[in-house]
Amino acid sequence: MRLQAQYVALKSNLVYDAIAVPSLGTEVRLDSTLTLNVSSTYCPISYNENRKWKNWSVQYEARHWFRKAFNGPYIGVFGIHGGFNLSRIPFFHLSHHRAEGNFNGAGLTFGWHRILSPHWGIDTSLSAGYLHLRYRHYREGRYGYHEYTRSSDYFGPVGLSVSLVYIIR
Repeated sequence: MRLQAQYVALKSNLVYDAIAVPSLGTEVRLDSTLTLNVSSTYCPISYNENRKWKNWSVQYEARHWFRKAFNGPYIGVFGIHGGFNLSRIPFFHLSHHRAEGNFNGAGLTFGWHRILSPHWGIDTSLSAGYLHLRYRHYREGRYGYHEYTRSSDYFGPVGLSVSLVYIIR
């Protein structure tokens, strides 16, 4: 298979960027209705008073386009892997605790790509599926001690994307 410039797109998920989780992705056209998308996130944020929101992820996705690649509706099948280190984040029930672990999962994506110009587009999508999380829970304190290790399974929404896309021609 030979890759040509007009078959490659670079993208950034504006939703994740807005919540301070930088993202970057690339999508390669394999034929007129099939693309392969690889996207990643990385957030190294540590706040004051031992508050952390650190995470990373890599998602691989095969997309089938109902019209043609990079135009209109599509459905995708994805796999995802990532890790996290969260501390003193109230909405994750971690006001006085820290959780550190990783996750793996898979699911489906439904999306739409809107062409803005020959090089630019907006890609919106919603992903849902299964995640398996394994994490260690620590009690807050000067040295923090390990309380327990757990595994958890999750079914439901996994991602929301409004991505700015640049198609290399």
